[in-house]
Amino acid sequence: MEVIGRYPNISTCGDGSGSCTEPRFDKAIILVIDALRFDFVIPVPCSSKNYHNNFPILHQLAQRDNGVLLKFIADPPTTTLQRLKGLTTGSLPTILDAGSNFNGEAIEEDNWLLQLHRKNKTIAFVGDDTWTSLFNEYIDPELSFPYDSLNVWDLHTVDNGVIKHLFPLIKSNNWDILIGHFLGVDHVGHRFGPEHYSMKEKLNQMNEVVDKVVNNLDNNTLLVIMGDHGMDYTGNHGGDAPDELESTLFMYSKGENNKFLKKQREIYDINEMGKNYRQVNQIDLVPTISLLLGLPIPFNNLGFPIDEAFASSKTLLAGANKTIEQIKRFRDLTPSLANTLLDSFDDLVQKYAMESSSDWKMVDEFKKFQFASLEECKSIWARFDLRLISIGIGILFLSLTFMITYARSIPAVRVSTMSFEFIGSVIAMTIMGVVLSFSVFIVLKPGGFSLKICLLIGAAVGMMIGFWAPIMDRFSVGYIWQQTVDFFLYNFDSWSFMGIVFVALHCLIFASNSYVVWEDKIVQYFLLSFGSCCVFAIGVRQGITRKAKILAISHAATFVILTRLSAMISVCREEQKPYCEATFNTSWWSIVMLHAIAYLLPSAIKSFYKLSDSYYSAAPLWIGTCLKFFLFMNATYWTLEYLSHSESYKAANSMIGAPLIKSLKLAIARLVLFVSLVLANFSWSRGPLCVKLEIEEDSDLNASYDSDEIPNHKPATIHGYGNVYGSSYFLLVLNITVAVMLTTKPLGALSISFLIIQILSLLEIFDTLSIRKNLISPIIFGLLGYHHFFSTGHQATLPSIQWELGFMTTETIVFPFTHLNIVLNTFGPFFIIALSVPLITLWKVVPSTKPITVLSHIITNIATLITYFLFTGLSSSIFAAHFRRHLMVWKIFAPRFMLSAMLIICVNGFVILVTLWGTGRILKQVNRIFGK
Repeated sequence: MEVIGRYPNISTCGDGSGSCTEPRFDKAIILVIDALRFDFVIPVPCSSKNYHNNFPILHQLAQRDNGVLLKFIADPPTTTLQRLKGLTTGSLPTILDAGSNFNGEAIEEDNWLLQLHRKNKTIAFVGDDTWTSLFNEYIDPELSFPYDSLNVWDLHTVDNGVIKHLFPLIKSNNWDILIGHFLGVDHVGHRFGPEHYSMKEKLNQMNEVVDKVVNNLDNNTLLVIMGDHGMDYTGNHGGDAPDELESTLFMYSKGENNKFLKKQREIYDINEMGKNYRQVNQIDLVPTISLLLGLPIPFNNLGFPIDEAFASSKTLLAGANKTIEQIKRFRDLTPSLANTLLDSFDDLVQKYAMESSSDWKMVDEFKKFQFASLEECKSIWARFDLRLISIGIGILFLSLTFMITYARSIPAVRVSTMSFEFIGSVIAMTIMGVVLSFSVFIVLKPGGFSLKICLLIGAAVGMMIGFWAPIMDRFSVGYIWQQTVDFFLYNFDSWSFMGIVFVALHCLIFASNSYVVWEDKIVQYFLLSFGSCCVFAIGVRQGITRKAKILAISHAATFVILTRLSAMISVCREEQKPYCEATFNTSWWSIVMLHAIAYLLPSAIKSFYKLSDSYYSAAPLWIGTCLKFFLFMNATYWTLEYLSHSESYKAANSMIGAPLIKSLKLAIARLVLFVSLVLANFSWSRGPLCVKLEIEEDSDLNASYDSDEIPNHKPATIHGYGNVYGSSYFLLVLNITVAVMLTTKPLGALSISFLIIQILSLLEIFDTLSIRKNLISPIIFGLLGYHHFFSTGHQATLPSIQWELGFMTTETIVFPFTHLNIVLNTFGPFFIIALSVPLITLWKVVPSTKPITVLSHIITNIATLITYFLFTGLSSSIFAAHFRRHLMVWKIFAPRFMLSAMLIICVNGFVILVTLWGTGRILKQVNRIFGK
């Protein structure tokens, strides 16, 4: 086995039986018609549907001896990038392949394009640019014509481009392999569904293209036409419903001596459409193409040669033998497969050497071995370890019970957690858990558990015991229970009930794939319901002035309006089509809005500070100068980004220079991130509070005393005293906000600016309604984080991750800077929310003589927010485990669980490293100045 460069395990002609087979065809044209469902190409009598009987040429040509039509079965998940990987490497799909569907990286596994490239064959390509992202180094750059594949609303650009270049390429004949990938059928399905009249037009167009290709085909060229997957009745795909899995494979050659082996003529059953057409797996194309073109079979292939592709049973048997040898080499170098099916393989080798069976019988024996190997691979790579799943759910449940107790039941414990005793208990019990789990592993050697897993489980359980030990040492179980009951009896009101209902409903949506798909709208409904209730509650509230009531209602109305406006910024999941229209894109008006934000957002924040008489000292510098400047820098960055990618500004690019624009962008991004994340936070920790001491000069008072009797103290006013905690702490929130807004696209930055105003409006509402200590307050903050996660261009899917923003500050992947950008972009709204939760306690609160009590209330709200994320995390993990065999598990349930898991990790880490540090700093500073 040869190792070449960065590519390990590359098959060569020297592997196995000595040499590659002689190529049956000199050249090949491979046309991929995206989403070509099988019933689109076979005759369907008495059907008037637009997707039937409008692409007849494949079936007509298949009636000849030199044409064959087969049902092509895809492996789920049925996404284009993952299917292309299976069609070129012969390997099984993974969720990561499906998740990177719109952000494909070059395939480094052995594949038949790599093999062609190594044999100095010329590969021409036109169509879906996914191919160039995966195989760009193998495709001849002068014969490559990729087109953007992401705009599913565009039915014709890609197909017209393929047609434009395809026929000149065929006539030029300066290639060995010509690949064309049409997208129109798939885009019609996504946009209108398969029954729309546009599908008929598109299938007719494909029929004409194939007819013209056949007319231009020479005798030594193989024509392969295939679909990568099908589509369901809505036109979508991704799961494993039959309509999504059943695609089309057609092979044709004009040469009289290149007839295909037809072991079984296709039979059409009018009652069960397409049932009696022979079906093959898509991974079977890999050894078939390799054998027909005289290439080594890719190392990772798990498929088997397609019978009909060969001229005789002898050549088929020789190809089958080479394929089984390749599969055996792959198994030998795969630890989990190396020691299985050995006897079966030895029997096959012996039978083949003795030639004791007929060709067809021997082929069937090879097929049985390949099928057993494939099933074993599926069982290993798609196996669910219920023991580990149960342990994980159990740990989450224990964490949740502790957090509920910690958050609401025992106020005294929240103070003790900051002591060395509590921290020491956690460290000691974690070490003990690791030691005990190591001992258990050495003594018992539990099957299925590696040392790493045992150590992680021991650490988790030990940490949990370390949290519980001080609580149980100070308080009995009965006391804990009584505290819990007392909380719900004496602190429970309609607002708390609303908070619990929101959490319960949010957890229950994970029981349905449809609700998970529309989670963004459900979260929006929760927030709008809360805002509407606030308007009503403020309207009927007694004991406040008319002016204060109008002001409070305006805050509630602002919250509702901004919630609705931010909801208009959206990225649609594939499953939401056609009921969702994506609006998250960068255009000239979004850049204009970004420049407007640089002036409007600081002015809006200033107005809130004016309400509490806090716009003094550090506030004008932070808000009026620094925030405005760095928001302008953000807008400048995205202006340059827009200009560098806009067709309308090519002249500007040539005039300014692309390298100069790139350098300016890097400089701005690095400056803003460094200042906002490092320098500004350091300055904030050492800077002044947002207060001003104004000494009154009263001449009449001074005149009433003799010079010897003038008092030492003059009357003074401390401006900002009533909001000294909140106004100063909020500056820290603005520091992180600037960083998040830079790493968010323009409409996302608009959403973040709405988030800041909503936070300030909520703080005013909480103060007016006196619900700052209520369950609903941190829960609404959590919902607000989810809402702006969706409105900043994200969904609970891997394709929605905006990987390209990782390169804002670097030209290549540089840890941790590239990763930091992606984390800020993805979880930025949650970071802002986690940092803002202490403001529920701190906003409009005078300096306390007992800062430890203020800290206890802050930790209560932080713990309540974390409890909310634990609830959703536990629920999503339970339902992901329950639906582990559901057809949408890898597309809907698993990615949503992954989001919940990452939120628990990221929010907890951020709270510990940033929020608690900032809270402690501001409490110490205020207590140092105003403490008694």
